[in-house]
Amino acid sequence: MKSKAAKWLDIVVESINYIVVNYALSNMAMLFQYNLLFILFFASEVWATANYWSKANKLSKNKVVSTTLLIVCYIVHIALIYFVGRIVGDITPFKQ
Repeated sequence: MKSKAAKWLDIVVESINYIVVNYALSNMAMLFQYNLLFILFFASEVWATANYWSKANKLSKNKVVSTTLLIVCYIVHIALIYFVGRIVGDITPFKQ
């Protein structure tokens, strides 16, 4: 049995991981916004969101807490995109 502190540490680590991964996926989706690969990165964001919610629900054993955590993490993710900005780049082939 995990202690309460260890469970909350796992939730914090999962939350940080979710925010970072979703920020990267959002940047890739914005980079490919005029390409069919956009669908892949957007679907990956949806999958990561569902995966995070199920992990948070499993660790907290409370749907209200896990939903609240998801909303807070999503707000932090959107704030990162808004205040930090998106990564701007060009798609370059490996061979030139």
